[in-house]
Amino acid sequence: MITTEQANDIRTRNEQVHAWMKERKVNSYYPEQLAKELGIALPTNDELSALEVYEFHTNPPERYFIYIDAEQARATTWTGENLGRVSFGNEYRSNMGDKRVNITIVAVNGRVYHGTYYKGAGDYARVKMAKERRVTA
Repeated sequence: MITTEQANDIRTRNEQVHAWMKERKVNSYYPEQLAKELGIALPTNDELSALEVYEFHTNPPERYFIYIDAEQARATTWTGENLGRVSFGNEYRSNMGDKRVNITIVAVNGRVYHGTYYKGAGDYARVKMAKERRVTA
């Protein structure tokens, strides 16, 4: 996992890119043009994925959009970085006609998430952190 300093550097460069795009009201850019204009190394996909994993660990989200590798039973970032182990429930058809599966994820950040894997629509899931259960004496 990356360090706090590396995360801050990637986050800062990414914010600069988004600020530049917002200022010019554009949705895309030529990387060479932008790097030259901003005078920075643009964050790579690998760096952005590493930042996502870092933030997933340091600030566990309540809700998350996650990718599912069904063959390996893993939850991942969009570039394939591991975010947790997936357990699958029964497959069912929604009223929209697509295939869905209830899932439970034991995440690398120590939390448990539950949600729906949209098997019929792609390899993604929407999940929510499970409530902590307290044992009373």
